[in-house]
Amino acid sequence: MLKSTIRAAATAILLATPALEAATSGEDQPARAQIEAAGQVRRQAFKKSGEEKRAILETSILEYRKVLEQYGKHKDACAEAAFRIGEIERCLGDAADARAAFRKVLGLGAKKATFAARALVELGHLARRADQGDEAIELYQKVFEQYPGEEKQAVSALTWIGKIEDRRGKPEAARKIWLSIADRFPAQPVPAIRAADLAALSALKNEDQNTAREIITITQERFSEQNRDQAWWSPAVEQALRKMKALRRMESQDQDG
Repeated sequence: MLKSTIRAAATAILLATPALEAATSGEDQPARAQIEAAGQVRRQAFKKSGEEKRAILETSILEYRKVLEQYGKHKDACAEAAFRIGEIERCLGDAADARAAFRKVLGLGAKKATFAARALVELGHLARRADQGDEAIELYQKVFEQYPGEEKQAVSALTWIGKIEDRRGKPEAARKIWLSIADRFPAQPVPAIRAADLAALSALKNEDQNTAREIITITQERFSEQNRDQAWWSPAVEQALRKMKALRRMESQDQDG
């Protein structure tokens, strides 16, 4: 009864597809309208729980699959649909199906690399959560090797490689990876600051206050308000500097001392 009710609601949304198509443009507009319709079904799961939430999400998967089945020639739209399916399967706890969906994204050969890069990051996460560290690192590395233009995903991948190395008891290797982000991706200052924070925290964890202090000082100087004239500067950069956990920990230790 519950699934029937949910499917009826999904059908009502899909009946509005012509209006959605009118808001899109280009040859792939039917595929884009179907993605939007599937997304509307998916959003019904917000604040739901249990079987009700699962039923809604499973219905949304069926709607995303229609993109793959009916609009296969539109590779970019199919890449997004497959990625969304992977996200939902992961949310439902179906790791194998999530992995298959993310790998589907990689095999589509879409012109836009965004969802392929994101799919690799997600595959890395799945491997990491399954305690397959070497495979996770290999997948994360492919992000910046194959899609260097997708900087946000590349930075995320590097950050997670550093975390894996740190948990393996290789803090110096981890810090080197984290601190490389600022040089490799100068247009990504906020995640670079967060990565530097991880490096400083790692040094503090190993009771190396001098290294931690040096990392904090260099990071502050590099991304300070004095760089307002730089294209990458924004209030978010200043906020990220203020929120550095290592800085607060050092200040607390200095007060205790």
